[in-house]
Amino acid sequence: MPSRSDEYRSKILDKVDRLLSEFAEGKVSREQFHAIYEHYSTQLEMVDQLDNPEVSAASADVTGTTIAIRAAHMGKALGLMIYHNKRGTFVDTLGEFDISPSTLSPTLNNFTSMMESGQLIDRRIIKQPDNRWLMFAAGRFTTVVSLFHHEPSAIQIREVERMHHDFELANESALRSSNAIDNNTLAYPFIVMLQKKLKKA
Repeated sequence: MPSRSDEYRSKILDKVDRLLSEFAEGKVSREQFHAIYEHYSTQLEMVDQLDNPEVSAASADVTGTTIAIRAAHMGKALGLMIYHNKRGTFVDTLGEFDISPSTLSPTLNNFTSMMESGQLIDRRIIKQPDNRWLMFAAGRFTTVVSLFHHEPSAIQIREVERMHHDFELANESALRSSNAIDNNTLAYPFIVMLQKKLKKA
């Protein structure tokens, strides 16, 4: 039997799906989308924290030492780059993303080869020399490369993958079209993740 938190999460995700459809159909503006998506993401984050035993353990640490260590080594999303799989071009870059294309090309080319041969592609996480981490996540139309300071946690990885899925659903007609993509018309669920980083900075 599903727990109350599972039921609550399911209800929020249903609302997110409706919002994605409403944006795709032109029923809500880009500004409305970003505001409402942030609201739902905050609710999902609260449910994840309630279900995460590590949060309870950290809260019980009277000295605060564990909390400080956890915070100092927690993955922080710095920025991301969106790559269009079929076109072989970069769609957009958000936040701080100063990774050279030559660093990204081997993995992106490998993903393209795997897609063309019909193979399933799992996320790929690669450590950089400066304690930064790249996470490659392939979707139907795009591959998102996220840049983190410190290794991302399992929850952060799932959050990126969920937002990538939502990005592709909300913008499916633009991503599927053969016309040039206008970045100013796209909905960016990822903004929520990057704004969170700015608030903590």
